[in-house]
Amino acid sequence: MSDEKYSGTAGYIGLGNMGGGIATRLSRTGVRQVVFDINREAVDKLVAEGASAAGSLGELAAASDTIFVCVDPEHVVLKVVEQLVEYLAPGQSVVIQSSVPPALLFEVARLVENSGATLYDAPVSGSVEDRLNGTLSVLVGATEETVGSDKTLLETIGRPLYFGTLGGGEVAKLCNNAIMTTTRTVASEVMKFAAAYGLTEDNVREAAAISSGGSWVLDNWDYFNQRLSAGFTLRMSRKQVEEILAAADEKGVRLRMLESVLEHGLDIDKDRFYLLTGKDPDTVL
Repeated sequence: MSDEKYSGTAGYIGLGNMGGGIATRLSRTGVRQVVFDINREAVDKLVAEGASAAGSLGELAAASDTIFVCVDPEHVVLKVVEQLVEYLAPGQSVVIQSSVPPALLFEVARLVENSGATLYDAPVSGSVEDRLNGTLSVLVGATEETVGSDKTLLETIGRPLYFGTLGGGEVAKLCNNAIMTTTRTVASEVMKFAAAYGLTEDNVREAAAISSGGSWVLDNWDYFNQRLSAGFTLRMSRKQVEEILAAADEKGVRLRMLESVLEHGLDIDKDRFYLLTGKDPDTVL
């Protein structure tokens, strides 16, 4: 991480689970910051951390050198940028941290292109602790030269990887999500097989850890069990697979394994949800 300090003002739009954690990290490390969210409680938490509250997107844009956008669903990203455009000026940066399809990002780029502002994507991956500790993976759809002084902000958030072109970060995030979801889905099936022969899930994980089947998913198996038990994985996994299949279709690429995950993955998750909780999975869908 560079010792250079960011001398401008960061604007952060979207203070949900991910955005709120990142914005908190920025404020706690001394970054001058203006924040905006429709949830007043979320804004108040950031004000308590030293950030300033903007009364509107225009007010935030006028006060910011680098503007982060971390909102969902996808149409809200577009709506936010549409409202920002008239306030943007040369020298500013707009950083899309929401996980969005490449096609939507390119639509955002068309909105911004005449403003003179720089646009790039920088979705992230990591845990709640990573957000607060500045250890997220930051997947940047730009070069280091393009991000300029924003580099110090990105390094404050986590470990940036630069993919050179607009959309590169979003594509990398789609790939990561697909690998993780597929690995988790296959592991869930394998655990059923192992149990039928008297092995525990810990037995499987221990064997994989010292063999060729080891993975981050198995290393963090308890974390995934907690997420699935809370219903989160049931809600998100299908969406993640649908997103990469749609993006692949735009390029004429067929992803057969992911088609299979889309077809069977939800049923596999439902079976495991019932195993973990004893509850009807349809109650959380």
